[in-house]
Amino acid sequence: MILFQHSHLSRGRTPPRRRHLRWAPACAVVAACLYGQASPAGAQETGHRDFQIVESVPEGARYGQPGIARTRDVWLDMIRHAQHTIDAAVFYITDKPGHGMSDILDALIQRARAGVQVRIVVEQSFLKETGSVLEKLKAVPNVTTAILPGHALTGGILHAKYMVVDGSSVFVGSQNWDWRALEHIHEIGARIDNTPIARDFESDFGMLWMLAQGTPLADAYARFAATPDFAPVTQASPVILSDGSQPLIAFPAFSPAAMMPAVLTTEDRALVDMIHGARKTLRLQVLTMSAFNHYGAHGYWPVLDTALRDAAARGVETQIIVSNWALSEPMQSYLKSLAVLPHVSVKFSTVPDVPGIKIPYARVEHCKYAVADDDAVYIGTGNWEPSYFTTSVNAAVFVHGASPARDLNAIFMHDWTGPYVTPLEAGRTYAMPGRD
Repeated sequence: MILFQHSHLSRGRTPPRRRHLRWAPACAVVAACLYGQASPAGAQETGHRDFQIVESVPEGARYGQPGIARTRDVWLDMIRHAQHTIDAAVFYITDKPGHGMSDILDALIQRARAGVQVRIVVEQSFLKETGSVLEKLKAVPNVTTAILPGHALTGGILHAKYMVVDGSSVFVGSQNWDWRALEHIHEIGARIDNTPIARDFESDFGMLWMLAQGTPLADAYARFAATPDFAPVTQASPVILSDGSQPLIAFPAFSPAAMMPAVLTTEDRALVDMIHGARKTLRLQVLTMSAFNHYGAHGYWPVLDTALRDAAARGVETQIIVSNWALSEPMQSYLKSLAVLPHVSVKFSTVPDVPGIKIPYARVEHCKYAVADDDAVYIGTGNWEPSYFTTSVNAAVFVHGASPARDLNAIFMHDWTGPYVTPLEAGRTYAMPGRD
């Protein structure tokens, strides 16, 4: 599948601003440019790798793709190598002494004491979970924290999970800053070492930080709707990354439109374009998925639902994995309405507990990613429900390239054919498990 319809691309540099482009197989210019003999300037790679898929693997479970980096290791590497700044927008933070998140927080504190300026913004509604860690961090020199009142601003929450180091390296993915996300939850994220992409994330972070300081939403939106002092990386103006041997095309995207810089790409539109561009296969895994709004005003949101049904009608073989947390109603009925369609298969996963131990809000697949046609991927922070795109803060990265698609397909198929998934059948009723 061809994602972009122009060839003015160079590694680490944005091309000229152009009109919004769909992820559709309209031309083969970029594919020929990137994968043929006529490589663009900067595309001859010598082993440098600036895009990396990152996985969290539940202890004792049959997950974990060989060769894929683990979240704790990547976070520690990024933090320990920080020289100037660390900015993080995270849903919440929880720690348990002696577990992996303690190492992350210790590394963060050490770098702050060494002079690195650390800013962290968290969601207001989860302060019960985050409060004790925030108090610890507030006492550290060079650490500044802020609280975003998501519900008061848009009726949603700050649900994103991303970190920007030194304005040049980004982590984004499903991993909350939670010790369980490192040890007892299946997660997928990405590390991107690219300054132009990092500038996009810094711009989004800057708006969230301003809002957390009490700036009215209309004022913050107007401030960040102005022409930026950098060249944004967008769906129309992506950058070239490298997997170490081949170039990749990438851009970030954000949600919701009302609480992000207007010059950046909106996540739902880019995701719809990716689905519309799929020709043969579409594989996606999310914690929960529905077209019915569970949070806020009830109603039907057709955006992703219509795109998925259209893909099935075109004959695109669509495979969906959700967690067993998606078995509540009306979500279960919605998923069954997809499962009965030709060319659509839906399974739900149940991660076994650690023998003899019950860990609340853990032992689940929390991933949020999609793969289309074996060459296009999406890695995000939000579940596929309306409010995660329309009112809540989330972020994602879209990448065109064979190697990330191959890695995510391997992770997906290992799960799809593994012992923890159950086909969702329209004629059966499934019990919703307790989360705590």
